[in-house]
Amino acid sequence: MTNLKNFVTLLILLMSSLFMSAQIGFGTSAPEPESLLDVYSESKGVLLPRISITDFDSYNLPAGTQTESLLLYNTNATLGKGFTYWNGSSWNHVNNNFFWSAYGDGNLSSTQYLGTADNNSFLFGTSGISRLHFTTNQRLESHANGTVSNPAWSMIDDGNGIYTIGNDLRFALDHKDFISVAATNSVTINPTQENIDLSVQGSTTSMLQMDASTNGIAIAASSPVEASLHVQGAASTVRFQNLSSSHSYNNGVDKSLLFVNSDGELILESTPHVTQLPQFEFESAYLSSSVNVRNTAQGAQTVVLHSTTEELFEDGLLEVVYQTSISVRNYSGGAVNDGRPRKYGIRVKVDGRVIGQTSKMYTSIGTGGPIASGFMYLNGKGYIPLTGSSAGNTYAIEVELFVDGGGNSTWYSVGSSSNDFFEVIVHY
Repeated sequence: MTNLKNFVTLLILLMSSLFMSAQIGFGTSAPEPESLLDVYSESKGVLLPRISITDFDSYNLPAGTQTESLLLYNTNATLGKGFTYWNGSSWNHVNNNFFWSAYGDGNLSSTQYLGTADNNSFLFGTSGISRLHFTTNQRLESHANGTVSNPAWSMIDDGNGIYTIGNDLRFALDHKDFISVAATNSVTINPTQENIDLSVQGSTTSMLQMDASTNGIAIAASSPVEASLHVQGAASTVRFQNLSSSHSYNNGVDKSLLFVNSDGELILESTPHVTQLPQFEFESAYLSSSVNVRNTAQGAQTVVLHSTTEELFEDGLLEVVYQTSISVRNYSGGAVNDGRPRKYGIRVKVDGRVIGQTSKMYTSIGTGGPIASGFMYLNGKGYIPLTGSSAGNTYAIEVELFVDGGGNSTWYSVGSSSNDFFEVIVHY
């Protein structure tokens, strides 16, 4: 009985001490004065109730109710293990609503986000200065204009990004301005005149190429070659509209360099060119040495003075121009003074067809009359339309001398003058 009295007395004293101090210490005889419960240990911790919560929205403790600030440890890995508390209406991870985890918040529901729950703007900053601004009207703003070497909106490499100069928006790459969009409704490529090229590619080849190093523009080519496409002047205009054969179909003998064909296509022709037989124009290749036709009783005779070929890869008009010197004497080389005429001439054939011919008659009166001496000239020209092909069509060209001395003593000497020439011109 004495022992029971002693225990009751001790219990009363202990409870009285607790009520007076309102503190409980575990592992310490002197709990901190600001605490209600002070648990002290250098080698052990405190275990709170461990419960698996599978659904934060519907889970309730077996007691059926839970009081606000109730704390426990959730062991369910799907929703995320960790300390969880009841806020009066739902379960929440400790600090979930107040901190942005360095490891993200992917373990919670899809409604979680970084930002504000009201319509206030949201700022990111460094060194106490605003750098990035989410506005209340759903815009994202940079708080710096940036420069070409340090764009406000930049990729991982310096000098690659977007920045502004005044009201101009610039796109930079490798510390160079590639594109400028101005408030004056203009877009400028290479605004600072760097060595920057512009290329527009088609499905199989280049459509447009601008070479800054040569200031050239190429269309349907990989690069401009020793040329520029240049239109200049207040009244100078280039205009292509309603191309059709009824407007300017090139059906003349000599084609224009720029014309519209029968399909309505704008065509740039090759330059009309002159194809000469080897060094014919005032050169020795044509009649480099004289040709003589001589007989004591000269009758009609034909001699080929020159022959060559011309190859055409497209339709064209072939023109020949010639000049040939000739002298007429008797067989012995003296003057013709018998009063009888001598005939002579030049004809040009293409594949056997005569396209040009010039002839004359030499006549003198009898003895004592006037005598003609030196060279006389036969000159002329001829034309013929010819067809060409991609493989090339070859045509034979011949220059003939034809004479008729009427059965008399005659000596025809052709050529050896510095003024002899034969020329072939092909018009495309």
